[in-house]
Amino acid sequence: MKLSRRRLLEQAGLWSLLWPILRSQSARAQVELAPRRVLIFFSPNGPIMERGPASGSERNFELNEFWSPLNRHKADGCFFSGLHQAGVPFGEHNEYGHQSAGTGALTARTTEGTNHATGPSLDQFIGQELQKAGILTPQRSLLWGLHDNTNNWGPWYEAAGKSANPENNPFRALEALLPSVPVTDGKVDPRLLRKRLALATAYKDCRELSKQLGSQGKEMLDFHCGNLESLEKSVVEAIARPPAPSCQPLTRPDTLLQADASFGNAENHDEAMKAFRSLIPLAFSCDITRVIGFSFGGTADRFALPSSYGIPSSEAVDSGDSGPQHHAWTHVYDEGADKRTALRSFTQWYAEQIALVIDRLKATPDIGGGTLFDSTLVLWTCELGHQTSDPIQPHPNGNVPVMLFGKGQGTIATGRFFDGGGSSESALTLHQLFVSLIQYSGLTNVESFGNSGTGALEWLAG
Repeated sequence: MKLSRRRLLEQAGLWSLLWPILRSQSARAQVELAPRRVLIFFSPNGPIMERGPASGSERNFELNEFWSPLNRHKADGCFFSGLHQAGVPFGEHNEYGHQSAGTGALTARTTEGTNHATGPSLDQFIGQELQKAGILTPQRSLLWGLHDNTNNWGPWYEAAGKSANPENNPFRALEALLPSVPVTDGKVDPRLLRKRLALATAYKDCRELSKQLGSQGKEMLDFHCGNLESLEKSVVEAIARPPAPSCQPLTRPDTLLQADASFGNAENHDEAMKAFRSLIPLAFSCDITRVIGFSFGGTADRFALPSSYGIPSSEAVDSGDSGPQHHAWTHVYDEGADKRTALRSFTQWYAEQIALVIDRLKATPDIGGGTLFDSTLVLWTCELGHQTSDPIQPHPNGNVPVMLFGKGQGTIATGRFFDGGGSSESALTLHQLFVSLIQYSGLTNVESFGNSGTGALEWLAG
């Protein structure tokens, strides 16, 4: 029997080492459509004093000043007001407010007495299901952010009860990417060999240990073993797509900070974002992953900006915190000018960072002559919204601002505004929006996500 070149390499254990080189050769031999990608942003707390990012009619609307940095991408966006947080109305929570909003924001599920989300977040689900469907990339998904711990109320979950933590050091993030960046000089990165051997050894040890455990421990470990197996499969069996013209190795992230800097420090947030803005196009253009999650902060995060922004300091509030940080200002029960200045500044900063990422995606060439933005959907959602009352409440799960950017290779009609009305049933719109992103990624057979609601959001097609 005559074996193919790939089969011979697999049997010799060399496929995982040589696939970047073979991908580079493949790029010269064929032209393919750009992969479909999804980028998901989450911001903590919420605008509190404003109902949503826009007002007006579907095609004649204006962005609220809180979200004004996104005006330059208005024609490429769909803006949602009056949406209730996903998942929250359709189950039980230990605590309504931060916990229900944080755990439901991206999982569209409730905690059901567990203090954890009861399903994966959107980013993890897409990555896992793409892998099951045979759409393989070196990294199933990536999760980065300005913090490194989500705790048990966070928005990012690998599975029910299993939270996922962002990487907040861009140097470590780049180190994880580089072995999967195609080489151009014919040399194989030795880190691929180490990764392959480490995964194979870890998987073998995992299976051996699983045999020694009881049923409950075995179930938990089997989940971990399955992840190791999936990671190894991605390295060994990933059939490389041709990289975009912009797929070039970086020597370091784009930042003035050093690798040992405290990237979670508020004074370093601008530099950290600049660094990650250089890594997002790299990960997508080299087809290292199809889905990236980015977290500005965890649930009820005491998020602050560099002192140069001049955010006013709140007095001590009922939650026990104070100062020039986002969470404390949400607990100030008035409508004063300082509160508005602070909440506007935080929301505008998040919006500007996302606008700058979109700028980079639009400026980065992709396969087929387009840009990365042409095939990337960018979702921004947050923890809390706005509740009309006197005084303004700090924990509204309703009127959560949501934005989606990108035409999705012609599948989405942008430059439009959607008002969900603000009722709890509007949470179903978010469920459908999540299904739309899932289907866009290539999982066209998925019709539901979370604990309620079915089907994609047909409104997106115009």
